Amino acid sequence: MNTENFQKSTAYLDGALMSLDGDKVIIISFGSQQERFYVSSCGEVNRCGEQGPVNGNENDFERYRMAFLEALMDGGSLIVRQIGVGELQLPTELGGFIIPLDFLSSAKVGPKGIRSMRAEELKKIYKGGADGAVEYHDFPSQDQVKIAMLKLIETEKDESTIV
Repeated sequence: MNTENFQKSTAYLDGALMSLDGDKVIIISFGSQQERFYVSSCGEVNRCGEQGPVNGNENDFERYRMAFLEALMDGGSLIVRQIGVGELQLPTELGGFIIPLDFLSSAKVGPKGIRSMRAEELKKIYKGGADGAVEYHDFPSQDQVKIAMLKLIETEKDESTIV
């Protein structure tokens, strides 16, 4: 793997995470290891424990990048859980409450870069691993990420001209 491939893959991952709503838990798997990170909606990266983000320091971002690099070199996967970005209306028989709904998406990672996975693929391999109410989604494609980033740039440009 060359540095250009790492840069393109990193830009794609960063863009995908920016285009997804809400706070996220990212699980990066490579070899026999698995690293969990919490990425806030504003892009701050922390290690992730069982109960959410662990107060860390700048090393958490470096650790996140190194885990992604390992997955790129050795092959692996990443799962993104968007926390509470949807709602699930329970039937009246179950109280009719609205409960928060997490969205799950995933991608395969390897020396050739990131390959987004479809929701159906993720559902087949990650059946019982999702606690709580979840909905499976396709991981954003490169084209979707490009469009989202262009919209973000336009929005920022519009906001800066208003001031």
